[in-house]
Amino acid sequence: MSNASRKLTRNRALLGGLAGAAVLSAGGAAAYAEMTTTVNLTVDDKTSEVTTGAGTVAEVLEDQGIEIGERDVVAPSPGTALEDGDNVTIALAKPVELDVDGEESTHWVLATDVASALGEIGDRYADAELSVSRSASIGRDGVEVEVVTPKQVTVKVAKHPAKQHEIVASTAAGILSELEVDRDLDDKVEIKRPGRDKSLFGYAREVQDGDRIIFSHRSTKRETRREKVQPRTVRRADSSMFEDQAKTVDAGRTGIRRATYDVTRVNLEVVKREKVRGTMVRSPQPRVVVYGTKQRPAPAPAPTPSPSPAPVAANYASGSSVWDQLAQCESGGNWAINTGNGYYGGLQFSLSTWQAYGGSGYPHENSREQQIAVAERVKAARGGYGDWPSCSSSLGLPQ
Repeated sequence: MSNASRKLTRNRALLGGLAGAAVLSAGGAAAYAEMTTTVNLTVDDKTSEVTTGAGTVAEVLEDQGIEIGERDVVAPSPGTALEDGDNVTIALAKPVELDVDGEESTHWVLATDVASALGEIGDRYADAELSVSRSASIGRDGVEVEVVTPKQVTVKVAKHPAKQHEIVASTAAGILSELEVDRDLDDKVEIKRPGRDKSLFGYAREVQDGDRIIFSHRSTKRETRREKVQPRTVRRADSSMFEDQAKTVDAGRTGIRRATYDVTRVNLEVVKREKVRGTMVRSPQPRVVVYGTKQRPAPAPAPTPSPSPAPVAANYASGSSVWDQLAQCESGGNWAINTGNGYYGGLQFSLSTWQAYGGSGYPHENSREQQIAVAERVKAARGGYGDWPSCSSSLGLPQ
């Protein structure tokens, strides 16, 4: 066979093979088309076109790797046979962990966003604050949602009058923040709840409708001030004075101290003052009081009373006797003086001495002559002018 004849034979064989392959390909495509189904598969509002060899809904789900739980919804039912163009819809159940003002609960929903899920649960909490956006999508793993509802509360801040508020907050801290109340760690918040005997304390405490919230500003500051220090009293015995006599010979002096305190105030009122230190700026000088130790002699027997003369007006006329000089020293010569210091009249009798030596009433209510008469009896009993030690000494009179 010539070369030309061999080439022609090979070409015819090749053409025959290609034609046969084309016939087989066309037949296979037709057979595949008859063995598959194309459906619209929607999973949680997301639709895709799926071509599958599955014959039922359940087989499509298995083919697509979709596991169905007992709470999920599938339409049509898993055992339904499929035809081209069918729609398969799946709504997956998702857990919603709901915390409403601290009260927790779990709900299973088919919704794909938070707002729809709350509607499915049965309360959209329209006026409440949520921890996530209402438009946030929910995957199959679910979502956690914290809900804070509005509260009707009464709030009293420091010394201001109490006021009622409707506030979206879950804790005492949230309430105060909404009201823009400045606070720090020293401040205190108290919650009084209807039906509860004991108050609650702390910013983190949850609040409820009807609560009364009392906020107190508390501060502690260090303060320094000058204080008076009263002098002590020193008592000295004097045997030349009678035991019912006493006099101050040195008034002393008040001291001054610089004192530092930690002062705690609640709502600007001082509730505690704790001394930190004190420094004496000027020391006090003691007050010196001299008191008598000498016993008075027994009083002379009272004279037999004589008929009372007709009352006469007290005579306070002055003279130039020794007694007038003593009166001038003791009282400035005022026989009717009563300064309230426990000594009376021109010669400054104590009431006990006056009465012991026969005086009636009060010394300053009697005349000069009557006061001198009693003084003469005192002088005679004591043997001198010792009852008037200071003035008698200055006048050079015998004691």
